[in-house]
Amino acid sequence: MKKGILFFVFVSLALQLVSFASAGELTDDYFDIATNYFNSSNFAKSLEYLDLIMQIEPDNLAAKTLRDKICPPAVDVSKQAAEAEQTAQALKVVKSPENLVVLNVPQADTEKMAYDSDYYNKKGQEFYSQKDYNTAIEYFYKSIKLNKHNAQAYNNLAMSYWLKNNTQVAIKYFRKAYSLNRNYTQPLVNLSNLYRQLGNSKVQVYYLKKAIKSNCNDYLAYYWLGNYYRSIGDYPDSIAYYKEVVKINPKFSQVYICLAMSFFETEDFNYTIMALSQYGEFYPDSDFAYYLSAKANLAMCHYVEAKTYIEKAIATNNNSEYQFELAKIDYALEDYNSALDIFQKLIQANESAELFNYIGLSNYKLKNIDLAIANFNKAIQLDSMRPIYYYNLAQCYKSLGDKPNYSKNVNTATKINPINYQDFIDLSYIYYDNGNPSYAINTLNHAISKYPSVKSLYLSKLKIYEALNDNLHYNETKDLIDMRFNR
Repeated sequence: MKKGILFFVFVSLALQLVSFASAGELTDDYFDIATNYFNSSNFAKSLEYLDLIMQIEPDNLAAKTLRDKICPPAVDVSKQAAEAEQTAQALKVVKSPENLVVLNVPQADTEKMAYDSDYYNKKGQEFYSQKDYNTAIEYFYKSIKLNKHNAQAYNNLAMSYWLKNNTQVAIKYFRKAYSLNRNYTQPLVNLSNLYRQLGNSKVQVYYLKKAIKSNCNDYLAYYWLGNYYRSIGDYPDSIAYYKEVVKINPKFSQVYICLAMSFFETEDFNYTIMALSQYGEFYPDSDFAYYLSAKANLAMCHYVEAKTYIEKAIATNNNSEYQFELAKIDYALEDYNSALDIFQKLIQANESAELFNYIGLSNYKLKNIDLAIANFNKAIQLDSMRPIYYYNLAQCYKSLGDKPNYSKNVNTATKINPINYQDFIDLSYIYYDNGNPSYAINTLNHAISKYPSVKSLYLSKLKIYEALNDNLHYNETKDLIDMRFNR
């Protein structure tokens, strides 16, 4: 869902009213079009483009040769007229009406068409919006013929070729569009997204930064840079670029949801909710915004507010992800029966280790220790590399006074190599809970070396130092968090 929206925003914004093309390049393009029409027996359209070439280059031998194939040179005017009539009649017989491409141009605009480049550019946009890219391309070429400095027509021409999967031609025309007007940076933004599609992030970022250097008010360049940095987990930089978008164009709604997601990842939950509130002014019934608001409030232990938001999300779109969040909120509210009921309904549709773990936790809280043990074991069967599952199982045995099984599962948990940053956090908690705070800190330091942009790791260290009353290291860690994440 989210990718579809972005793509829709990108495509909608990329086609605006679209480097100078040399006469030779332009006639080459026209000749290619004429040849394609000739090969498909559409001689009328082929002649149209050959005539355009002859107007630009009267001595173009290739165009003359192809034109002579369609209309052989005549000795006298009367014979030429007769042959033309024969050709027209033949075309009527050979070509069925449904195969003819007819461009519907209002009669009232006929005089204007003769010299107005923008008219053809606008008509091209109409066909572009209808996904008729071949016809759109024809109009953009006509627009360029009338005004070879029409950068917007070049940009639109490039977009059309891109959507026809001809990326090399698209790149050529995007570059031409920018070379005609250095302040018109939409072609650079489009180029960056084309290279993003091709998987070349280095060139993608190059063109976005070039766009900003050429035009510091190009909010779309800032927006896509923000998206790039968010995609690689550099949330502070993504936030910085998104903030520039807000300064330039505060009515660009999409930036607020992106800001909210980046703030959420840096655990700046108050700012997350503020950004979501601004997004809500544009889309007051967004289920995803409600969902993210619920998660942010849950993280801040605002459980009642979290439940209000998740219920609004479910009222709009009742899916399993939102139901799962509701169950976690009910668990946090200590409504274990309600949470367990939702978890068990979800597990019927899709068995997962995480769900079995939550079912185990709910049963543990309800003193159903045997059921808790059974579900923690199911979680381990599905995913044996999560330390927290073994530790939760160990707590069950601890409550039963079964020290051997308790020790066995704790030892197993501490021997597992963490595979993600949450595993490191869980493992640090296990060490601290078992009286090994130095192991806990070392575990988090190791994690930070692997995941330097994950704020949760630093905050976990901060909590341990606070619990230990270690003010020196607490303040050092707090300063480090401010430097890395509160720019």
